[in-house]
Amino acid sequence: MSSKSKYAILLISSVLVIYAIIGGMLGRVSAQNGSYQQLTIFTEVLSRLQNDYVDDPNIKSAVDGAIRGLVESVDPYGGYLTPKDVAFYKDYAANPQKIAGIGATLAKPARLGYPVIISTIPGGSATKAGLNSGDIIESIDGLTTRELNLVQINSLLAAPMGKPVALSVIRSRRADPEIVNVNREIVQAPPVEAKMLESNIAYVKVPYLAPGKAQETRRQLDGLLKKGASTVILDLRYTAGGDDKEALEIANLFIESGPLAYLGSTNSSQAQKKPREALNADPKQVLTKLPVAVLVNQGTAGPAELVAGAIEDSHRGQIVGVKTFGTGSIQKLIPLEDGYGLLISTAKYFTPSGKEIQDNEPQDSGIKPTLEIRQNVEEALDASDDPTDAPAPPKEKVKDEDRQLNKAIEILKDPSKISATNKAA
Repeated sequence: MSSKSKYAILLISSVLVIYAIIGGMLGRVSAQNGSYQQLTIFTEVLSRLQNDYVDDPNIKSAVDGAIRGLVESVDPYGGYLTPKDVAFYKDYAANPQKIAGIGATLAKPARLGYPVIISTIPGGSATKAGLNSGDIIESIDGLTTRELNLVQINSLLAAPMGKPVALSVIRSRRADPEIVNVNREIVQAPPVEAKMLESNIAYVKVPYLAPGKAQETRRQLDGLLKKGASTVILDLRYTAGGDDKEALEIANLFIESGPLAYLGSTNSSQAQKKPREALNADPKQVLTKLPVAVLVNQGTAGPAELVAGAIEDSHRGQIVGVKTFGTGSIQKLIPLEDGYGLLISTAKYFTPSGKEIQDNEPQDSGIKPTLEIRQNVEEALDASDDPTDAPAPPKEKVKDEDRQLNKAIEILKDPSKISATNKAA
């Protein structure tokens, strides 16, 4: 047997191993659904390429591409990582606040094939460059993002620090991409904003759920309560990314007992092996039982959705705005040979009622508000929609009234105005 044939067999074996890992965890490898038959077809195609293709094929490159496609078609938040990707991911996961970037939270919905900006951090370089929720990043410094996973995309946005990165950006309802230069820098999480509104309504905005933001939120809200606040508005619009633990601690400020969320699997075999874990409130950590309204929109994602879902399902307050983006899963890095790695989602978050925040069907993902209110100018970034179909934002910033905030104030001043739950204005 030639060395080339041995190498091809080794690579095919790697594909089988990875397929078995993913299938075993997600319950999708079975004789019934034809997966093994597809593997047989794959090996036959690979053999034909090796033996019959007009040129001498790069088998390693071909199989690497097949592995990437396999992982990322199943898990948009996963990836087949090179040793360099693995090193970056470990650093990023350990302390994302010390890694440079552009100050934006990204997702890569399978329907788009390109990364989309969920939200930008106030004061960060992406915000300063005029990037917005719903913008699609087509390429980074001329390199297309279509074949890259989120780890690789974030790695390209991180280095070299201090050097601007040229992004080809597709904006809502604009046919041609636009080149936007953005500084690579370490973006600090902005402070929690807190103030007293009319009628003694405490207003608290948490722009990013970095470590320590739950305690900062507690201090700020406690200060307003001591000044006589009688109701609370928690603003989580365009709040995406951060630490899940911080989110649960913020939810616990308003919820005294019971589950804040569940963590587990939608797969029946996985659920039998490891039942969903209840993440319960600590009665000692509750801060207030006052009426609360939570503001959300299409840029609310990840940890912030845990807060909104907990408050809504616990009937602790009203959720005002539009449906959130819909991300909520835990990733695990599985080491492979020669320093490579497999990053896959191993658990998902569920609200107290059992709703899956990150559903396999995009239209079912996210937290639906109890009171749906759209702004006059609203960039529609829904996991089930195509951002290119959204209304184009105005060239100049329009000073709209904040309809969502005004509605929250209205219902807190007079709860009877929450009409037959809600169909939107």
